Amino acid sequence: MAQILVENLDPVILEKLENLAKQHGRSLQEELKHILQQAAETLTNYQIGGDMQQVRDAVARAQIRYANKFFSDSAELIREDRER
Repeated sequence: MAQILVENLDPVILEKLENLAKQHGRSLQEELKHILQQAAETLTNYQIGGDMQQVRDAVARAQIRYANKFFSDSAELIREDRER
C-alpha cells in the first residue's frame, strides 16, 4: 500500500485534524484516510455525473416543495444594490 508524506503542514490544521479524529473516535491516520476517501468519492461522482437517480429524486422533491410558490426577480434587487 502506498504511503504519503505531507510536509510543512500548518500546525493549526494538524491540531484541527487531530481534534476531528478524536471526535470520530479514530486515529489521525484513520481520519486522514477517511477524509481522502470521501474527497476522492465526491470528486469522482462529480466528474462522472454521480448517481443520476439521486439527482432526479432531489429535483423532484424540490419541484414539489416549491410548486405554486412565487419568487421575486432577483435581477431587480441586484440592480438596486449596485446603484447604491
